Amino acid sequence: MKLVEKIIQKLENCITNDYYESLETETFELKNQPANQKDKEYSSIKETICSFLNTNGGILLIGIKEDIKNKKYIFKGYKSDFEESIKILEKETVQDINNNPIEISEFIKFEIRDFLDGNILLLYIDRLPHDKKYAFFNKIAFERKLTGDHPIDQNKILAHEEYKQEIQYAKELHPIINSNINDLSVDKLNDYIYLINIKKKIESNKSDIESAKSFLLRKSFITKDFQPTILGMLVCGEHPEDYLGTRCEVDCFVNNPIKIAQNKQVFKDNILQLLDLSFNFIYSNIQISITSQNGGTAIAEYPEDLIRECINNSLAHRDYTIDRFINIDIVPQKHIEIRNPGGFKKSLLIEEINHEIPLRRIIPNQKPVNPKLADVLKVFNKYEGKGIGMATLVNECLNDKIDLPYYKFRAENDISLVIPSGKLLDETIESLISMFSGFIENLTEGEQLTNAQKHIIAYLYKSERENDNYRYTILLTPDNNHFDAIKSLEKSKLIYKHPLSSPIHPIFILNRELTKQNFNSELTSTFGNSYISLSNDYKECLKIIYKINTYSKVKSVSASQVGNILYLNQYQKILDIKSFDNFKRKIRNIFNKLEQGGFIVKLNKKYLINKEYKKSLFD
Repeated sequence: MKLVEKIIQKLENCITNDYYESLETETFELKNQPANQKDKEYSSIKETICSFLNTNGGILLIGIKEDIKNKKYIFKGYKSDFEESIKILEKETVQDINNNPIEISEFIKFEIRDFLDGNILLLYIDRLPHDKKYAFFNKIAFERKLTGDHPIDQNKILAHEEYKQEIQYAKELHPIINSNINDLSVDKLNDYIYLINIKKKIESNKSDIESAKSFLLRKSFITKDFQPTILGMLVCGEHPEDYLGTRCEVDCFVNNPIKIAQNKQVFKDNILQLLDLSFNFIYSNIQISITSQNGGTAIAEYPEDLIRECINNSLAHRDYTIDRFINIDIVPQKHIEIRNPGGFKKSLLIEEINHEIPLRRIIPNQKPVNPKLADVLKVFNKYEGKGIGMATLVNECLNDKIDLPYYKFRAENDISLVIPSGKLLDETIESLISMFSGFIENLTEGEQLTNAQKHIIAYLYKSERENDNYRYTILLTPDNNHFDAIKSLEKSKLIYKHPLSSPIHPIFILNRELTKQNFNSELTSTFGNSYISLSNDYKECLKIIYKINTYSKVKSVSASQVGNILYLNQYQKILDIKSFDNFKRKIRNIFNKLEQGGFIVKLNKKYLINKEYKKSLFD
C-alpha cells in the first residue's frame, strides 16, 4: 500500500471513531480549504508548497482540519468552487532569488478523491532540481523541518547560489565530439517521457528527433548547436557505448568462494536501463528469507529501496569525464560494494588521522555532482517521501536494515561504498553493552538504555573501528532522527564531542572506557610474569573476564559467554556451526587450564579473576 493510501485510511479511522493520531510528517501536511485567496490558510498552502519544493517534496491534503488543541480531525471537505484558485498555484506561488516567477507545473499534481460523504484534494509536490533551488514565497525561502515550514538560513541560500554557479559547467553537460542530434534515439527519448508522465502528463511523445529539439534543449540533452551532451547520450543515445566507452557500463560480479556459484555480467546501455539492469542483478543474487508473519513474508538481505537508491546515486554522482565503468561486487551474506570513478570534495571530508582518536568521517551532502542527471533518475522515486543518499544509508543502518556502511578510497578518483549485510545493533554490540552494564547504569543513574541510545552507541563504536581501518563513515547529524538519543547520551557522559569537533559539524565519540580493549597493565599487576608468559589466546580470555568483573552488573562469566564474545569479535557472524563449536571447545579448555593455574576461580559455575593470586618471588 502506498504512503498516501495508508494516511487516508488512518484519517478515515480517526474521524469515524473519534480517535486522534498525529499524522503530519516532513512529507505530509493537512490543510483546511481556504474561504478565498485572501484567507490566511491560502497563504499557508503556498508556504508549504514552497517548503516541499525546497526540501524533499511531499503530499498536501486539503479538506481536513487538524485541531491539535482538542486532539481531533474535522472533515470539512474540498469544494469545486475553489478550483480556479487551486489552478493558479502552479503559476503564481513561488519566485526565484531575483523575484522572477518559477513555473512549477511539472513539479505539482492535483487529485480529487472521494472521502466519507464528500471530497478531499491531494497535491503531490516534487522537490525542485538543485539547479532551480531555492524557491521563495513572499521573498522568503522556506524548508521543511519535521512537521513545520521554516525560513532557510541566509548563509545556506548564498552557499547554494555559489553551487549553482559551479554546476553551470557540470561535466554531464560537456558536448560529445563527432556526434550529432541524429545519434539520439526518439524511441529511447519517448521511453523517458513515458516515465515522467506516469504521475501527471507534462510532455507529449515525439514523432522524430527534429520535433524534439526544444525538449532536448530544455533538458540539456543537446547544446545550442544541437550537439548531444554526455547527459543526452546517457539518456537516449542510439548506441551510447560507441561515444561514451565504459562511462555507460556497469560490471556486476558475485564473489562466492564456491566457483560454481560465481556470476558475472557486464551491462552497457542507457542510464535508465543501467539502473534497472544493475538493480535486477543485485536483487537476484542476494539472500531472500521467509518470515512466519502474514503467512510467510519474503524479506531481502538488503532493503529494495536502498539498493535502487544506492545504484541511482552511483550513476548520478560518478565523474563522467573518467572513461571507467562502475563495478558492483556482491559477497554473499557479507556485503555489497559499489565502486565508482570520482571522489568527494575536500570540504565534505573530516580527516584527523594523527590524533590519538583518528577521524575519517564524511559530511552528508545532498547536492549531486551531476544535477541534471540526478533529475532524470528522480523519475523512479516521485511522491513517496523517500530519503536521499547518505541520509537513507544512515537511517536504514539505525533501523537495523543493514550494518554500518562505509567508504574506501582506493585512489584519487576511485571510491567504493560498502554496504554490509546484517544489522547495526548486533550480538557484538549487545555483548559490549552487557559487559559494561554496571558502568553504564552508574552514569545514567540507574536508567536503562533505550533502543535508540543503543543504536547510537553501536554506530559510534563501529565508526571508530572502521576509521582505525582507514575507512570513512558517515557523520551522524540531527537529520538522522536520533538527535534526542544523542543529547541524552551526551548528558550522561556516555558520549562526548571529539576534541577536534566543530560547532557546525559536531563529531561524537564514545566514553573512552567503553572502547578500552587493553587491560595488560591491570592483569600484569595481579599475576606478574605468569601473565606475561601466557599465549595470546589465554590473555584474551582473561581480558574479557576482567572487563566483565570490572564493568558489568553481573560480575561473573561462563566459558560459553566468553567463547561467544571472542568468536563474534573475530568473525562478526556465526556462518559455520562446526567452526563455531570447535572455537567454543578451545575456549573451554583454556578456562580449565586457567582455573588449574589459579588465574581464575569458579563461583556458581561461573568465573572471576583470582585477586588472591600468589605471585612468584621473581615478580
